[in-house]
Amino acid sequence: MARCKPKSGISPATATKCGWKRSPPPCKGCWMCSPGSDQTARRLFLALWPEDTERRQLVELATGVAGRRRTPDANLHLTLVFLGATDPARLIAYEAALADLSPPTLELTLDRYGYWPQPRILWLGSSRTPPELYELVAELHSRLRGCGFTPERRAFQAHITLARQHPGPAPTQPLVTPLHWQVRHVTLVESLRQDTGSAYRIMRRWPPG
Repeated sequence: MARCKPKSGISPATATKCGWKRSPPPCKGCWMCSPGSDQTARRLFLALWPEDTERRQLVELATGVAGRRRTPDANLHLTLVFLGATDPARLIAYEAALADLSPPTLELTLDRYGYWPQPRILWLGSSRTPPELYELVAELHSRLRGCGFTPERRAFQAHITLARQHPGPAPTQPLVTPLHWQVRHVTLVESLRQDTGSAYRIMRRWPPG
């Protein structure tokens, strides 16, 4: 069966130039565009993804404070930019815009707990976020704007969600052993909705490796 073509006529080559303002309409009935295929929109975000050593430390910091609605160990991450539902053409454009991304190596010290009453989130953050991290987020926004992306209005606050629907408040005791995280990569992640909750799949990293 021949692969379908969007009626808008927008080709992947055109999409990579980030010159279009809206996504092509989805095909109806084609097996290429059926649920679960590469043609369906994906829920994506850019994040700092912990390596095994940092993840083990994060799990230790969450144990005993996060409660019953704790974030699964494998899901712990720090979101940089939430991309939302992303169709194939826009994904191609995003990847082209980020192709030569070279994020700086920086150290992020996670040394305090925090709590947002609405929506009742317990999180782990830093008492002093390095300026390089804010600059990285600004660079990501700048690259993606050319592809039609609109950043969230709220200011970026570096945090790792430890638990949802937490009764609060945040623990007041200082962390005995803060986590010193050497950040080297930006990761593109897909969020998959499952009966047991969300699962995450790494799609790409910049720089590769």
